[in-house]
Amino acid sequence: MPPDVATDATKLVGNPFIVCSGKEWTNPANILGKGYFALIVENSNSLLDVIESLSESLSRNCASFAPLVYILHVMALQRLNDLNRQIKALQFLLEDDAWQLDNKDIGSTQLLKESCSLEAATLMSFMMKYVKLLSSGENGPFGSYEVSGSWDLSLCSLDEGSFPIATWHLLCENIDIWNSHASKKDLKIFFSNLIRFSFTQKRPSMDKEENNGTQSSYREMTLHSISVGVLCDTFIYDQKVLLKNLASSFCHALKKSLSFVTNSDDDNALLDTSPDLMETISNLENEKLIGTGSAATHAHCIEKHWICEDFLNFFSAVPGFHANSKAFIRLINYILHLERLLLLKLLGLRCESCNPMKLLQLFICCRRALINLILKFGKECPEAKQYLAFSEKNGNSYFLVWFLRSVQEIVGSSHKIFDKCTDEVNRLMFSLLDKTSELFSTLASVNSSVYLFDLKKQIESSLDGSPIERETSDHNDQTFDIVELSALECVKSMAELLQKTATGIPVTIKDGKCVVKLEDCCNVVCWKRLSCTMSCIGGFLQGLNSSLESAFNDHPIASSEDKKMLLQYCSRFSSCIAKFGAFVNICAHVLFMDNKDSASRGLVSVRLPQELDCVNGFLNIEAVMDELTKCESRGLDLSKIQYMENVLLENLLKGECPFISFTLREVYNISAAIVKLNGYLSFPSDVSRQTCSPVEQLSLGTMLGTAFITLQKVADMSSWPHMSCLVWIDGVLRYLEVLGSAFTSPELNISIELYTQIVNALLRAIGKCILLQRKNATLPTHEIGSSTKTLQLQNASGYAFPKYFIDMQNRLNSLKSRLRLVLGKFVNIASNTHLNAALQVIERALVGVNQCSHSIYEVYTGNPDGGSVSSDVAAGIDCLYLILDFVPGNKRVFKRTVPGLVGALFNIVLHLQSPHIFYTQKLPPHCSVFHPDAGAAVLMCVEVITSFVGRHFQIDASHVSQCLHVPATLFKGFKHLLAKYRNQSVGHHADHVEYILDRQFSVDIYVACCKLLCTTLRHQQREIGHCVALLEDSVSILLGCLESTDSKMVNMAGYFAWNMEEALKCASFFRRIYEEMRQQRETLGKHAMHFLAGYISMFSGQGPFQTGITRETDEALRPGVYSLIDICEESDFQQLHTYLGGP
Repeated sequence: MPPDVATDATKLVGNPFIVCSGKEWTNPANILGKGYFALIVENSNSLLDVIESLSESLSRNCASFAPLVYILHVMALQRLNDLNRQIKALQFLLEDDAWQLDNKDIGSTQLLKESCSLEAATLMSFMMKYVKLLSSGENGPFGSYEVSGSWDLSLCSLDEGSFPIATWHLLCENIDIWNSHASKKDLKIFFSNLIRFSFTQKRPSMDKEENNGTQSSYREMTLHSISVGVLCDTFIYDQKVLLKNLASSFCHALKKSLSFVTNSDDDNALLDTSPDLMETISNLENEKLIGTGSAATHAHCIEKHWICEDFLNFFSAVPGFHANSKAFIRLINYILHLERLLLLKLLGLRCESCNPMKLLQLFICCRRALINLILKFGKECPEAKQYLAFSEKNGNSYFLVWFLRSVQEIVGSSHKIFDKCTDEVNRLMFSLLDKTSELFSTLASVNSSVYLFDLKKQIESSLDGSPIERETSDHNDQTFDIVELSALECVKSMAELLQKTATGIPVTIKDGKCVVKLEDCCNVVCWKRLSCTMSCIGGFLQGLNSSLESAFNDHPIASSEDKKMLLQYCSRFSSCIAKFGAFVNICAHVLFMDNKDSASRGLVSVRLPQELDCVNGFLNIEAVMDELTKCESRGLDLSKIQYMENVLLENLLKGECPFISFTLREVYNISAAIVKLNGYLSFPSDVSRQTCSPVEQLSLGTMLGTAFITLQKVADMSSWPHMSCLVWIDGVLRYLEVLGSAFTSPELNISIELYTQIVNALLRAIGKCILLQRKNATLPTHEIGSSTKTLQLQNASGYAFPKYFIDMQNRLNSLKSRLRLVLGKFVNIASNTHLNAALQVIERALVGVNQCSHSIYEVYTGNPDGGSVSSDVAAGIDCLYLILDFVPGNKRVFKRTVPGLVGALFNIVLHLQSPHIFYTQKLPPHCSVFHPDAGAAVLMCVEVITSFVGRHFQIDASHVSQCLHVPATLFKGFKHLLAKYRNQSVGHHADHVEYILDRQFSVDIYVACCKLLCTTLRHQQREIGHCVALLEDSVSILLGCLESTDSKMVNMAGYFAWNMEEALKCASFFRRIYEEMRQQRETLGKHAMHFLAGYISMFSGQGPFQTGITRETDEALRPGVYSLIDICEESDFQQLHTYLGGP
């Protein structure tokens, strides 16, 4: 706009930098001359002059001026905001050549900018003066500052106690305004206070705040809450200057918090140096470790401990601390020093001032913080200098040895550290092992990604057809080579270290040499040290998998030459991977297999001697490992392989032997990682050397056989599985999942017998989960995005279930999901032969063929409580739905089996249908059950039938009529059901068992029936015209369920009735049946009048209860009724008028 118009607009808007043209700023002589209060008094003083004069006149101990000083802070921030805009505008004028300023204008603009910056710095010194008083603890103008007060954001309530909170709130909320004008010292003071207020508030007071949260105002603020809000804001992590100061302040605070584990000033001085971990490791190996107690008091120890723990938890989640190399290395140093000191505390003399459980938790926090820092460091593609500094610290073999040896000592000495190894102690030990494994995985993944970074750039350039853009400087090339070699050496060091630990099986025998018989090995093995070795090996292999998977996923269409480059990196570790595989196979045979029966001994068992030499606390297995690393092909037959010892397996399923369970889980994790790695290594012959198949390089019979017998034991359990056993079962399922993916390889030829046995074992295990879930058992569609259904059902059952039972249900849901996922991997095979075998297994389960006798069927009817099915039948329903999701419906082998599968589903519904399906039995949480819930099985059947109808399969006409008849069969007499009743039941200790109608289930099955009718109408139009009577019957019965119930029947007779929310949900789905009829005008148009007449009769009170339909339900059904009216002819209305009794 023109200058004169811009000047007028300035007066209206009040912001000259929005409306003024840039030319006006070339002559800015009078911009600042009128003063801050020029709108009130012309030629007024500046804000600085006002602040200085008021500060001199205020009394030192006058607390009544707190609101005035606070207002001065607000004015200072507003002025800083104005100055920021002016400084940026002046900087723009100085940097932009388009203005062509002469030397005089440039000089005046520069002076104006400097005066603005000087004023901003002076205002900052005024505001930071009060922050410095908070740091020093001195008495300010308002007395002694208290950091435990609160403020309700009201200016009227501002006093000497809340003034620091108010000013701190202003600074934290406006850090983007003032941070560019603050000095380094001011920033250091600010961030020191920020950390102190965030992490040093006493936990009892925090708990009190949480407990009394309803009593205090939600607007009330404290220094702690304000500071935590700033740390949760991403702004400070995006600003390099702020992040640098924050990281430096955190380093200083963390160092101070370590005083509870240091013994002298010398120890504090050593914290700034790199920790000498080799000396500690040497003392551990020579058993010369001497612990010394700290002089810290008990209260001091507790306070510093939780402050340090909060710091480490913050490092485990905070982004960006790796951006500053110096602070990053200092943090790593302090964490490693803390680990060393904690280890001395735990293994040395018992320190009464510190709880060993707390120390162990803190050690786990150290590992978690290291993982986060390294992971964030690797994701940002660090610069060469930064990576070399990191590699020197964490890629050093001494530090890798420390990560392994420290956890070995803690876990191995747990019986000395703790008086009793309780479940809580074991949980912490397993958490420490998992975090150490994750640390090795992170290090391997980050270093491999750094090494493969340039390779990825080459692949991207070759795919784009553009030349590789690399700096030609010899210095840069040399730097890159150093980084690449450093990354490779780090991964090699990890592989060599773990390879040394895998040369023998640790035992509890330490003195001299001896001979251990093979069948006695399980009794002398040091399971704690073995679990450490297994977890670290598993983490390393998972890290390699992660980096290679990322490389392949990022470039799925890479050429053969590019794949050769990846293969060269993989081949560097092929020997250690083979040794890890051999080590795992030998451990599995020696420790878990039944070695007494020579007739069932596997390939590895044949090569094992009857006795093993024990030297220096390890069983010597090197000779056997050398033979097993050779690639040999071998067939598989689950009926002839070697199984796990039954006694050991039963103990593991009961939750006994926790470290053996953990070791077994890691054995399967390592085996899964090796199968996956061998899959990457097995390129086509034109890319790499001819290799053995991924499965042949493992002793598949042992691992798969143990997994098979484990699934059988799970299916045969008579009670709830122990929580801890689900952990190692998860490892078994992870292995089967990876193996299922390897089965899709065309180079493998899996026998039908083996495949059938695996599918059947998975199906039976899923059936056991369905049995234990009772009414909670549903198809996967109900479990996605819904976490409230289980709680609702538990409330309806009449019991207040304890937390451990709810946790168990969640773990059971997770187990069933993993079983489904594994089964999906096995059925997702292109071979029609294997798919046909899986369908036969499922069809036999649906029919109810007994595993032991083919003349016995497990689908029953005629019981007083209704029909029942076995867990295998229920699992067949679930697995059939799974196959529908994984396998395309156009497969010929699938089409042939559709009539038999659908017929089996209708057979189950026919046997189970009864009013009892709507009820849930009032039983204690762990009461034994013998059959899956009949209602849950019926609901799954209806949903699977709906899926078949909706997949455009050719359904028999008889099955279409049954689809239309199912809703009438299930809901006939629904309105006469009681809300609850008692019935005599055989097989229970009590004379009578109470049944409660499950409200949520009744809604779910009503919705499922409506979906079944809609889907049938949409996809089976040809057969619908012959079954209109069945459709009308089902629609009439479903509509009758929506009829309002007499309150007297509900209150006095105890009949069941839906509430308004439930009725509206059901009505919304029933309406879709009418709407679907409109789409089938040609088939159902002439019958629409009959459906419309049925609705009018029900609405006008001529239904079974003669109570009509509520207004809310009628509004929900009205769009469907309009759809029926649309397809009616004029003659239909006349006939309807006559039918309803009109003149």
